[in-house]
Amino acid sequence: MIMSIPGHMIGNSARHLQVLVGGILLAFCATGAAAAASPPQGGGVPFALETAFPGLESTPTTTPVPRPLVPGVPPTPVAISPPGCCSYPGWSADSEWVLFIDAPGGVGSSGVYSIPRGGGPITKVTDRVGIFSPDWSLVAYPEAGRIYIERWQDGERWTVPSAGREIHFSPSARLIAWEIGSSSIQNPDVRVSTIWVSDLKGQGARELVTVHGGGLIGWTEGEEALIVGGRLTPAGPAGIWRIQVEDGAGRLLFNVNEPREALLSPDGRLLALIVAFETQPDRNGLWILSTNGDGAQRLELFGSYRWRSADQLILIPFDWSSSSPYLLQYDANSKEWWSLTSPRYTQIAIANNDWQISPDGNWMVYHSIEDQSLNLLQLPVVPGSS
Repeated sequence: MIMSIPGHMIGNSARHLQVLVGGILLAFCATGAAAAASPPQGGGVPFALETAFPGLESTPTTTPVPRPLVPGVPPTPVAISPPGCCSYPGWSADSEWVLFIDAPGGVGSSGVYSIPRGGGPITKVTDRVGIFSPDWSLVAYPEAGRIYIERWQDGERWTVPSAGREIHFSPSARLIAWEIGSSSIQNPDVRVSTIWVSDLKGQGARELVTVHGGGLIGWTEGEEALIVGGRLTPAGPAGIWRIQVEDGAGRLLFNVNEPREALLSPDGRLLALIVAFETQPDRNGLWILSTNGDGAQRLELFGSYRWRSADQLILIPFDWSSSSPYLLQYDANSKEWWSLTSPRYTQIAIANNDWQISPDGNWMVYHSIEDQSLNLLQLPVVPGSS
């Protein structure tokens, strides 16, 4: 049964599609590198991070040097849930609610629960666990080996011909896509997946492309194309491809054998990914590429990342000399780095890389390694950022 969902939780933002599958809530476009939770203590703070706040001395720098923010009060994490509660948080479309699966302490039945961003009682939003459309007006969920889509407003539901496979709503929820992989046990490098598209009701379903050793990543801006990884023929080049929805034509955007942690920006114009184990050292690292073919850029730093906006990437760098994780922001247009927090004044202890940025880009929620509570951090504003 679907319970009534408050109107303020169904915003018009198509920024962050929340994926809730198998009892774990994950952000659809969320994942970065490995956990940046609790590096060893000791060592200096690199990149002149102290200059982000008044009254602090600059430290020796290396390239790149993040720009300091306008002096202000350092952000402080605030716990919004009881200890031992609510791992794998996500966000409502309007950024007003933090969402997760299962009540704290295992009390209550499975479902989607919420906490107001400002703190308050935990309430159950719905019994239905599935994949939600960007505006939260629709939910897709498995039942008896099939995928159903249900509309919140009137409870109408229908099946789609995805053979029980997870679907991907397009940004407007006008279209859906899914992939069907090889049924036999195969090496991931040779596994074959067919990618399908249809309208929201499953009408006009058609096979768009076959991918070898890869799969579907997501939708581009304007829903004109899908981004996939792998090879389009068994012996063809491997990489990131743009596949036109109209005719299935493919364009190679970036040549890479095994792209890792691919994460589309909220508007689908940019893709962040990790390249590893390449023979050319300057190929390995964190990259951002345009999904319309305008090129790619390799970032000088590496770590766990999330998109803050269409052009701004937040990074928790791997820095074992730092006493605590800290946040940097990269502008894909200006190619500038900014310091968002200093480990000297803002302690961020994240469990299992479990952190998400709100759709409006103003907040970060993370699962604390200290007491397993959910903590909220208001992000500083970067001058001139979009």
